Amino acid sequence: MLTIDNVRAGYGRTTVLHGLSLTVADGDMIAVLGRNGAGKSTLLKAVIGTVPLSSGTIKLGDQDLSRKKPHRRARAGIAYVPQGRDIFPRLSVLDNLRVAAYGTRPRDASQLLEQVLMEFPVLNAKRAEPGGGLSGGQQQILALGRALMTDPRVLLLDEPSEGIQPSIVDQIAETVCRINGERGITVVIVEQNLDFAAKIAPHAHLMDKGQIVLRVPTKNLISDRLLQHEFLGV
Repeated sequence: MLTIDNVRAGYGRTTVLHGLSLTVADGDMIAVLGRNGAGKSTLLKAVIGTVPLSSGTIKLGDQDLSRKKPHRRARAGIAYVPQGRDIFPRLSVLDNLRVAAYGTRPRDASQLLEQVLMEFPVLNAKRAEPGGGLSGGQQQILALGRALMTDPRVLLLDEPSEGIQPSIVDQIAETVCRINGERGITVVIVEQNLDFAAKIAPHAHLMDKGQIVLRVPTKNLISDRLLQHEFLGV
């Protein structure tokens, strides 16, 4: 279980998360939605450790990660696919995948690599090509594959549909759902694309001004224009 309790965090003197609390059960898939500036991406960065906490706690199971460095959190089982993907453009597809295993030291990196290449045939076909030569959608798939190379318990996805053609977006949604079903990996997705989020997450947690203010079934949110206008600006 991922437990975020009364977390305050931000950038310098600017506080973005104001006592935010959120609990995600093992194997669950949830979406975190809200207007731009609500603090969604900051929440994921606080969980992975690139934004430090000023107060509160973050736990994975019984393990307190609140003050641990990002690489320690990755080794504990948290994987992060950042907005914009942040792949290594000059490294080959294979080396992009391998570098994640070097950092987190999973038990069987070779087996994980073969599994990722099997799950994502496009990566296998382009394994020797530089990451920077891939299309935007292919780079997103590479970033997802790189995260899976850490053998995670929790997968954090920040705006995975951004700037990607619809067919690839659907493929990513199907893949994330399959990974959750087959491996039981917990998924937390931050998104602006409500339709995409609804394909993955049965429930949405709505953010406003650095706090979770409402939890609703995603299918209800799709049909509720008032909620969309109030919390998503749609």
